[in-house]
Amino acid sequence: MVTYIHEAQLHRGIEEAMKALNKADVVMGKNQDREDHLKEIHLVMDIDSVQDLKITMAMPTGLETLVDYVLEIVEGTKDFEKDMYGYTYHDLFSKNIDFVIDKLKEDPTTRQATLHVANQKAARLNHPPCLQLIHYTIKDGKLNTDVVFRSNDGVKAVAMNIFALIELSRYIAREAGVKELGSYTHNALSFHAYNRDWKALEGYCNMFDVRDCSIDYKDYLEAYADYADESREKSAMLKIEQENKNLKQ
Repeated sequence: MVTYIHEAQLHRGIEEAMKALNKADVVMGKNQDREDHLKEIHLVMDIDSVQDLKITMAMPTGLETLVDYVLEIVEGTKDFEKDMYGYTYHDLFSKNIDFVIDKLKEDPTTRQATLHVANQKAARLNHPPCLQLIHYTIKDGKLNTDVVFRSNDGVKAVAMNIFALIELSRYIAREAGVKELGSYTHNALSFHAYNRDWKALEGYCNMFDVRDCSIDYKDYLEAYADYADESREKSAMLKIEQENKNLKQ
């Protein structure tokens, strides 16, 4: 059974998705390698446009960490960690970004502009990628984004995941000469909340009903302008430390 949510604005869509998850039935499942109780739905969320958006702050972090994560997804600032974890999302799809951009440039009607994030090698890891694919289409001069997650944490990860992927879409649109972002569709086959996060989830849902939990996109851009270079420098230093550690082994 699919829980379908359609909203004009991104932050409203995420809020409604979290509310639906909070009301979901409890099932048994895996939390990494151990059994756990979790709330779970199959979520399909359609957002009409993500060109001018507000960002929900229903996430366990602040703007600097969000900038870190966007740079990780869009620029690959944490790709040096791929040997530690078996992959990074950016490392898995980066080789095909130019292919996708070229496809969109050559044929705006293409159905082949897909970043296949997961592969069979990664699928055999103990902790395989949650993100599976990102598909781009151009309609009415706007770049639409469709995303598939096999598994998506609906409390700690979803808001950051979606925003970073939209920033990736913004980059691809700019490189492909598409002036505006269109719709965003999020398909999470397992959209879930672990037992340890139910209290936080309920807290977010209660908060949505009494106040605006979002910030304007310009607030993120200000944080990005102030912090992005520092974030890149930190990642570069961590990369050097990791390389030196590897040489000593």
